[in-house]
Amino acid sequence: MPGGSFPKKPQRWRFRMRMIWEIFSGDVRNLFKNVIAAIVVMGLALVPPMYAWFTTLGFWNPYDNTGNIEVAVASQDEGYASDLLPSRINAGDQIIAKLRANDKFDWQFVSADEAVAGVRSGEYYAALVIPKEFSADLMTVFSDDIAEPRIVYYDNEKENAIAQRVTSTGANTLQETIDETFTETVASVALDTTSSLTSFMSGEGILAYGQSLGDRLDEAIGEVEAAADQAGAYADLVGSTDSLVAATGSILKEAADAPDETAPLVREARDGLADAQMGLASAADAAQKALDGADASYNAVSQAADTAFATMKSDPAAAREVLTATASDVQSLQQAYQSMRDTLAAADPSSPALAVLDRVIAQLGALEGGLQAAEAAIGKDAATLDEEHQKVTDIIGKGKEALDASKATYNDQLKGELENLSNSLQKVGDDTSTLAASLQSTAAGLGDSTDSLGASLHAAEDSLRKTADTLRAAADQLTQARDDLHQALSAGDIDEVRRIIGNNPAAIAQFIAAPTKLEQHTVYPMADNGSAMSPFYTSLCLWIGAIFMVALMSVTVSPARQQALAKKFGRAPRPAELYLGRYGVFGLIGLAQALIVGLGNVFFLGVECEHLVLYLAACCLASVVFTNLVYTLTVSFGNIGKAIAIIGLVLQLAGSGGLMPVQMLSAPLFDAIYPWLPFAHSMPALEGAMAGIYGNQYLVQMGLLAAFLGPSLILGLVLRRPVMHLNDWVLAKLDETKFL
Repeated sequence: MPGGSFPKKPQRWRFRMRMIWEIFSGDVRNLFKNVIAAIVVMGLALVPPMYAWFTTLGFWNPYDNTGNIEVAVASQDEGYASDLLPSRINAGDQIIAKLRANDKFDWQFVSADEAVAGVRSGEYYAALVIPKEFSADLMTVFSDDIAEPRIVYYDNEKENAIAQRVTSTGANTLQETIDETFTETVASVALDTTSSLTSFMSGEGILAYGQSLGDRLDEAIGEVEAAADQAGAYADLVGSTDSLVAATGSILKEAADAPDETAPLVREARDGLADAQMGLASAADAAQKALDGADASYNAVSQAADTAFATMKSDPAAAREVLTATASDVQSLQQAYQSMRDTLAAADPSSPALAVLDRVIAQLGALEGGLQAAEAAIGKDAATLDEEHQKVTDIIGKGKEALDASKATYNDQLKGELENLSNSLQKVGDDTSTLAASLQSTAAGLGDSTDSLGASLHAAEDSLRKTADTLRAAADQLTQARDDLHQALSAGDIDEVRRIIGNNPAAIAQFIAAPTKLEQHTVYPMADNGSAMSPFYTSLCLWIGAIFMVALMSVTVSPARQQALAKKFGRAPRPAELYLGRYGVFGLIGLAQALIVGLGNVFFLGVECEHLVLYLAACCLASVVFTNLVYTLTVSFGNIGKAIAIIGLVLQLAGSGGLMPVQMLSAPLFDAIYPWLPFAHSMPALEGAMAGIYGNQYLVQMGLLAAFLGPSLILGLVLRRPVMHLNDWVLAKLDETKFL
C-alpha cells in the first residue's frame, strides 16, 4: 500500500475482496462497452438454453406422431366354419376392416409376399401377416384344446428411422406401440365375434345346436361301446395266449428229462425262447414270443422222438416213457391252440387266421397220433421202427410248416390289430437265465422264463379288462348326457341346454379380449416424454454453455490490466485473486443460462414442476459447478483443459443414464465412473424438484453435486501455480513442432 505499510490480518481479507471485486466489476463493465461484446454475452446466455429447448421439444412425444409410418398388413386367413355355428367366421377380414379405420399408423393393405418384400426393401417400416389358421385357432377357445392365435411380425432394423443402435430404445418402443395397437384391434375383433356367438348361444339357435350335439353324442356312444367290446375280446385273446405259453413251457421242461444226447438241441431251443423274450413291451410282443417258443417246442419234440427211437432196442422202457410224456405235452399244446382259435373266432369270425390255426391244430393231433403209434411199435422189427420214425419226422415237418404259416399270419394281421388295442398293457421286464453246465439247469431256467412271461400276460389281460370297463363307464356317462340333453330339448328349456353344453359367453368374451388385467400405479408420474428428458438436456446445455464461454472469453487477466491494478492497490494481484475475480463473470453468465433454461422449461415448454424454487436452485448450482470445473481446467491446463472438458462431456453423454439406465450399458467402465460424473447428481436433483421429492434425496444429490467444487477450487487456488509451470513446459515442447 502507499506509505509502505502492509494491512493487518483483519484488513487483509477486506483488501483481497476489494481486489477480487475490482477485477469482477471491471470485467462486467468491459462486457457492455460496445455492441459486439453485448451481443456475444447475450448469445452465450441464450444459445445453450435454446439448444436444450429444441432438443427437449424434439423428444416431447415422438411416439404420438406415428401416422406417417407405413406398416404393411396382409391377411391369409381362410376363416372358420362349423355345422355348430350359424355362419362362417373370418377374423382376418374383420381385423383388416378395423385397421382401415385406425389412423395411428399409415396401414398398407397388401398381399403377404408384397408385405415381406416391402420390409426387405425398406418401403415399409414393418409388416404384419395374419396366417391361414388364425380364425380356426381363435375359435379353439370353445374347446378343451386351446391353440393360441398367431400373427407374424416382420421389421427391418436397418431402415429404422429412429436409429435403434444410437438411441437403443426408440425402435423397440415404436415396435411396442405397433404391437399394442394391433393387439387392441385383434382383441376388439375377437370380442365382436364372441358377442355374435353369445347372441346365438343365448337364443333359439342354441336348440338347433343342442340337437346337432345330441346327434354327435349318439355317434360317440356307439364308437365308445364298440371299443369297449373289442378291448374285452382281445383280453380273452391274451388269456388264450397265456395258456399257449404254459403248454410251451411244459414241453421244454419235459425235454430236460431226456438222455444227455438231447442237451445241445434242448439248449438251442432254450436260447431261441430266451431271445424271443427280450424287449417285451406289450401283449402283442408276448404273443409273438409264445409262437417262437412253440417253434422251439417242435425242435425239442423232434429231438425227443429221435432219442426215443435210438434207444428203443437198448432201453425200451426209457423210450416208452419219453414218447408217452412227449405225446401228452403235444396234446396240451394242441388244446392251447384250440383255445386261442375259439377266442379269436368269437372276436372276429371272419379272420383269415382261423384257417391257419386249424392247420396247426390238425398237425398237432397228427403228431400226437404218430407218437402214440411209435410207442405201440416198441419191440417190433427194425423196419417197422424205421417206418414209424419216418412218419413222426414227416408229421413234425408238416407241423412246423403250419406253425410258420401261423406266425406269418400273426405278424401280418393279428399282431397289428392286437398292438393297436394294447396301449394300456403294462411293460414286462426282460427275463433271462444263466447258462449252466447241465441240461437240467438250462431247462429250469427256460421254465422260469415262461412262468414270468405268463405273469406278464396275466397283467396285460387285467389291464385290457380295466380299459374295457373304463370305456363302458364313459359310454354310460355320454348316454346320460345325451338323455338329459334330449329331455331339455323336448321341453324347450334353453337354460338347461346351456348348462349341459357348458357355454359361458361372458367368460369367453373376457378371455379373448383380455386374458389378464394390469393395474398400474405410477410413482412420481411424468405427463410426457419431454418432461422426463428435460433434466438430462438441461444439464447438457449448462455444460456446453461453460465450454462456449472458455472458447469465446479469455480466462486470464491481461498484463495491462494487472499493471493498472498494481498501481491502484500498491501491489500486483495474486494468482488466487486473479482466479476468483475473473471467474466471477463466468459464474454470472452461467447463472443467467441456468435461470433462462429453467424458467423456459417450465413456462415456455410446459414441463411438469412440483417445486419451482428448488428446481431453479438445482439449475443454478449445476451451472456454478459446471462453469467452475471447465473454467479451472482451462486456467490450469489451457487448451488441454478445454479438451478434458470436452472428454467429460462425451463421457456424461453416454454414461450418466440420461438416455438409458446406466445398468443397461454394456461397458463396465460406465458402472465404475457413474458416481463421479456431475450429471449423475444434477439430474436426480432436477427430477426430484420436478416430479416430487422422496425423503432427503434432493438435499443429498445437491450436496454431492456441490462436492465437485472442492477439488476444482483446490486445483484453481492451491495447485494451479505448479500445474501452470508444467503446462508452460508442455506448450513449449508443442511449439517446437511448428505445427501444434
